[in-house]
Amino acid sequence: MDFFYKSLNAVLVIVLLYLCALYMRHKDFLKEEHSMVLAKIVTELCLPAMIFISVSKSSFEFKQLEPAFVILGLEIACIALAWWISCLLKLSNAQTGAVVLCSAFGSSAFLGYSFIMSVFPGQSVALDEGVLISEVGVGYPIYILAPMLASRFGTAGSKENGIYRKIVLDFLKSPVFFSLILGILWSVFKLPTGDHGFLGPFFKLFKDLSSALTPLAILSIGLMFEVPKIKSILIPFIIVVLIKLIFQPVAANVLSVSFGFSDLWREILVILSAMPPAVLGVVFLKRYGADASLASALVIAVTLVSVITLTGMALLIH
Repeated sequence: MDFFYKSLNAVLVIVLLYLCALYMRHKDFLKEEHSMVLAKIVTELCLPAMIFISVSKSSFEFKQLEPAFVILGLEIACIALAWWISCLLKLSNAQTGAVVLCSAFGSSAFLGYSFIMSVFPGQSVALDEGVLISEVGVGYPIYILAPMLASRFGTAGSKENGIYRKIVLDFLKSPVFFSLILGILWSVFKLPTGDHGFLGPFFKLFKDLSSALTPLAILSIGLMFEVPKIKSILIPFIIVVLIKLIFQPVAANVLSVSFGFSDLWREILVILSAMPPAVLGVVFLKRYGADASLASALVIAVTLVSVITLTGMALLIH
């Protein structure tokens, strides 16, 4: 029961931020078109800062990446599964994009870390493992794959000649790519980080921008939220719940046992796999002209349902 209340509290933070966005839109402090401005701030400024900060301070052994590769494989499998089911049910291109992104990537950093700390109180090694699995298995892939998928399902869709080549070239020219490369080089050459002479203010700036990522992302998708018709959201909602909240964590548990992972790795992997959809997916859909409104509604609805499913997954791993 204690885990249930902690789950509820974590979800309420997201809901309250959504309500703040809706209130500001109602009062005309912010308008729906401002969501695109916030989305650009998130993807062009806050996200690169977070990537550089996390990558530049990373230091790990290859064996520690095994659980991260498992969750990455599951994300790719969920992309294919959600895409196939959407085609089978003849959902529109825009609806398919929302279903695919919401089914694949979870809110591992924003909600995942707090759940890990709740399940493993006082165990810093659990959080360290969780951060590593989350960043490599969820964080980096969503920075790379989500823009490509959002572009595929956006206004240009697959009708534009050379769309995939354009997507790759756009990514290679983006701040996200440069921050990733710079962070890797910084880590490889073990350059100083944090409060080190004149570098201190820069790292403080990057840290502050990173902290603003989640609130700005949630505000952005809150501004684009529209009350959906039950008929339009019901099928996508069922697909996302079944794939993201049930299939992915159960598969993570089965694979962890099959690969002989330690109990700690297995439990962390299940928790991160059971997270509700990541808000960044909606931001990318908005950025590339896909159905961000549907995705926004799915994130809210599925996140609320995750309070129940996460409790079930906690019982599964104990």
